[in-house]
Amino acid sequence: MFHESSLRGKKRMTSKFVVSLFTALLVFAISVLPAAAATPEKTVNASATLAFNLKGLAHNVVVQKAYIADKYVYVTQRSGGNCHLSRLLIDGTDATFVDKMTITNTGHCQTLDMYTYNGVNYFYFSSKADPSTTYYWSLQVARVQYQAGTTLDYTDLHRFTYMNYANKNGTRLGETYRVDGGGNSNYTLFRVQTTEGTVTWSIYDTVALNKLLDSNEQVQMNSTAAKNAAVSSFTQSGSNIVRPNGSFQGLDMLDKTKIFTSGGGDGQTPQIAMMTGSGTYKTLVKITNVGNREIEGVQTKDGRVYFTIVPDPTNKQNTQKIYYVPDTIF
Repeated sequence: MFHESSLRGKKRMTSKFVVSLFTALLVFAISVLPAAAATPEKTVNASATLAFNLKGLAHNVVVQKAYIADKYVYVTQRSGGNCHLSRLLIDGTDATFVDKMTITNTGHCQTLDMYTYNGVNYFYFSSKADPSTTYYWSLQVARVQYQAGTTLDYTDLHRFTYMNYANKNGTRLGETYRVDGGGNSNYTLFRVQTTEGTVTWSIYDTVALNKLLDSNEQVQMNSTAAKNAAVSSFTQSGSNIVRPNGSFQGLDMLDKTKIFTSGGGDGQTPQIAMMTGSGTYKTLVKITNVGNREIEGVQTKDGRVYFTIVPDPTNKQNTQKIYYVPDTIF
C-alpha cells in the first residue's frame, strides 16, 4: 500500500512524462512538416504550346537544358559527371540529332546559355563536377564554343572559379554546393547555392566578364576585377528561396530585369517562377496541359518562355519535347 506522499510523487512523475512525451511529439511533427514556400504576387494556370519534338538523341537520358538557336536546338545530357552537348536540326516542329561533343567532369549539365561576344557565339556551360554529391552538382561555370565530334575536359575550358564569392560585394557566401549560370550578351546571371542553405543570385556585365576570360583560364570571383564587373546581387534563405515545387531545374534572364526559374519532378505539375532583377517574387505559372511530368530548364526568346518536358521516363531518345508559354503571362 502506497503512502499519500508516494502517490503525489507518482502523479508528478506521470505529469512530467506526459509533458515530455507531448513536447517530443510536437518537435517531431514540426520537423517533418514541409518547409514554408515563398509566395508569389500572383499565380497563373496556363496551357503550353508545343515547340519541338526532340528526335534521335544519342543517349537515353534526360535533357538537362535545351537552347533554341536560329537553325539548331542544342541540348545537354548527363552521364555521371560527364556532359554530352548535342546539336539538333530544326525542321518544323521536329528537331533531329545531327552531332555532339562531350565535356568530361563538368557535373550536372544544367548550364547551357548562348551569347555573342566579339562576334563569336559562346555557351556558358557547367563546369567541375562534385563527385561526392549524388547528382554531380557543378561547382563552376565555363565558356565553351561548340565543336562537333570533340571530347574535352572541363580543365580545358576558361572558367569562373571561387563561385562562393559571386556577389556584388565579392564577400564569401559560404561553402559552394551547387552552381548554375546563364544570361545574354549584355548581362550574365549566376545562381550559387551553399551547403549552409542560402541561394545567391548575382548579375554581371557579360562583356566585362568575358574580357577577363580572354586573358585568364580561371577567373576568380573574389578578385577585384570580377567584383568590378558585378551589377547587382541578392541572397535568399529558408522559406524565402524561390524554388517552384521545392526544386531547382533551371534559370534564364530577360535583359537584367526578369529572372525565370523552373521546378518540378515526375508526378508534379510543372511550374515556372519569375522574379525581378532585385529578387521580388512576381509570378508563378503552373503548366496544366503537359501532364505531371518533370520539367527541365527554361529559356526566354522572342516573347516566349521555353522549357523541356520528359513525357516518358523510360524512353527518352525520341519522346522529350520543348514547349513554350508567352512571357506576357508573367
